[in-house]
Amino acid sequence: MLISPPFLLPRNANESDADFVARCMPDTSVMVAGTQAPEGAFPVSFRLGWHGGRHLEAPVDASGAVLDVRAIADGEIVYARRPTARNANPSPTEPRNYNPYGDAPAWTDDGCVIIRHTTEIGADAQNQPVVVSFLSIYMHLSELRGAAHRVAAGGQDRAVYRKDEIGVAGMIYGNDRQLHLEIVCDDANLEALIGRRAGALNTAVDGRNDVIFGEMYFRLPAGTPFFAQRPAFNETRPAVAPAHVLQGVPCYVGLRYAGGDGPQGHRGDAWLTSYDEDGVALGDPLNEGDAEYELYRSANDISNAYPANARPAPSAVYELLRFGRVIGPDALVPADVPHWREVRYPGGQGWVNLNAAGVRKFSDADFPQWRGWTLIDDDVDADSRCESAALTRLIEDPGAADGSLTRSELERRLQLPAVRERLARVICKFPGEWDRASARGRWGWLVGDPEFGLDASDFGELIAHIEALTFPWAAAGTGIGGTHWHWDPLYFVLNWRNCTWLGAADLERVLVFAPAKGVARAVSLRIPMGQTMRKYLLAGRAIRIAHCLAQIGHETGWWLYREELGNSRYFRTMYELITPNEAVSDYRSGLAQRLRLVNPGEGEIAYSRRRPSAVAAKAVSLGNGVVSAGTGGMSGDGSRFRGRGFLQLTGRKNYQSYSRYRGRDFTTDPNPSTVSTDDLSACDVSGFYWVREQVNREADLGETTVQVSRVGGLVNRGNAKKHPLHKHERLKAFQSIWGRINDVG
Repeated sequence: MLISPPFLLPRNANESDADFVARCMPDTSVMVAGTQAPEGAFPVSFRLGWHGGRHLEAPVDASGAVLDVRAIADGEIVYARRPTARNANPSPTEPRNYNPYGDAPAWTDDGCVIIRHTTEIGADAQNQPVVVSFLSIYMHLSELRGAAHRVAAGGQDRAVYRKDEIGVAGMIYGNDRQLHLEIVCDDANLEALIGRRAGALNTAVDGRNDVIFGEMYFRLPAGTPFFAQRPAFNETRPAVAPAHVLQGVPCYVGLRYAGGDGPQGHRGDAWLTSYDEDGVALGDPLNEGDAEYELYRSANDISNAYPANARPAPSAVYELLRFGRVIGPDALVPADVPHWREVRYPGGQGWVNLNAAGVRKFSDADFPQWRGWTLIDDDVDADSRCESAALTRLIEDPGAADGSLTRSELERRLQLPAVRERLARVICKFPGEWDRASARGRWGWLVGDPEFGLDASDFGELIAHIEALTFPWAAAGTGIGGTHWHWDPLYFVLNWRNCTWLGAADLERVLVFAPAKGVARAVSLRIPMGQTMRKYLLAGRAIRIAHCLAQIGHETGWWLYREELGNSRYFRTMYELITPNEAVSDYRSGLAQRLRLVNPGEGEIAYSRRRPSAVAAKAVSLGNGVVSAGTGGMSGDGSRFRGRGFLQLTGRKNYQSYSRYRGRDFTTDPNPSTVSTDDLSACDVSGFYWVREQVNREADLGETTVQVSRVGGLVNRGNAKKHPLHKHERLKAFQSIWGRINDVG
């Protein structure tokens, strides 16, 4: 899923993604004279009625220009309505010129756009994509733009893309530059999005692994020991007495890798935060500098701590450190390999084994309750009045709620920052507010209500106003019923920006620079490609994705070449041995020049004298051929261990290294060929190289021409200081991908 805020400001240097999104989505749910609740807040607002979205104010750029409203993700416009033109002096009886908060009429714009977004967020155990669909609703637009304008005028092309301009934020009760943004979905898509339809996350079993992103969480049961000193890499339970034993109730540890986010110098760090059962942090997070960049080394250090004949596959250990558990095909043997981290516990800090028996593992994709996520579906009335006991407890005080507060008192508590923070992560099921047909039924409770009652005249004016802003929901093409699930838009965007899984439509959009056949190949490989990018954090922030797709795409002919081409003579004379006569033949035919094997100014005789020793030295470095017989090399290794995978693995030594890493035999015939024939291995070997060479260190430094060249140098030449072959083509590919995947408007 690729998702952006509806307003796009320039990104500040060293700004975290969360700060960037919050700055682009300024909340304008504010107190209005004569009210007790913030107007426009989520999920309840005026008169303690359900409010399905959040009011945002369009920011202004450095020049003072007001930013347009943009589509938050790719999708199709299912409904668009042009706004009613404003009159310089509208009639007090005009239903859009209405003010529920005072006597003076105030204009509200009625322009509207609804977009259906269908995207992929992961893959299940059968390697089938997890597909989700949700709606984004943009209300109170004063003008429509682009595709929205065309659809409202009767156009048939409903496609819209992330970052496309769709309109201008208008007025809400006389306040300009206002947008009501709403995110909704139905039952089936809620389950696809968060893994359940009701209740709290089941902590008796591990969380989902079809979709996994963001912070990883570990539920530590009562009795978990913490140690003062770091135990040995392979020590599951030290003999020394623990410094602390968790008493009574469990706690949670969150592990977050930067993934390229945040200030320079910390984009490869990890943070560990401990939480009590209610999600209250037990002190500040503990920082592990460069922990992500060092994951490959750390996995090998742990593996090497075991006896040579009983070492766990570093690939599986890598996943243990990355996800807290193994989600790929490489088994963790032994299964109890420890995962030691220094964390806080109540009253102190120490080392804990996050892979001990009884520890359960989750991620942000599980929307866990200790991070504030709560499903609210206990209000079964069809009206707009919030009568949810679960939400009432959150408004009152989860630790001391007794149900004694009146609705007026509850409404006043909506002003409190702590209450609004608690409500930001609720996902609520209630009737939508934009269905014209149900307006009277949804708001009829206001007539004669003992706390918030209206007389018949006032109610008539309110209903006329509501009916002017609403539309026939069933005829709008939304595809979901009038009662549906509502998300806080800010927290929806914040959370789902951590899921950078690229679906078919995402790749087709992002790889427009590539040839059509290359795009088709990428789409066909999107599951193993997504698994690889997720495992190795290549799909951290957008800059990593752009570098990764540009370099690997170009290097492989856009996923065409997964195996080096050539005949037996070519592989022998490139990677094993070559005679002086063969070198002369290559020079005279021009092959040596085409392969860029000839030094500047080098003649035939000099080349034929130098080349045999150069090939022999290369064969030794690769462990190939009879010159490497002492380390297992044999005739035919040049062809046997030709370049394979999407970042070509070449030579006996490298195949042996990858075999040790994966815990599989890729060296015995016919197994070497599976590096290219097995889709996951062909992709995984790219991630293996990327993290072994710490390419993300360079990728995280930005999008300049210099950085693109340095990343390309590591990928193509093994050295960031060397210019890669086809430097300009790589740069063009990167710039095209970056332009589509970044957040620049």
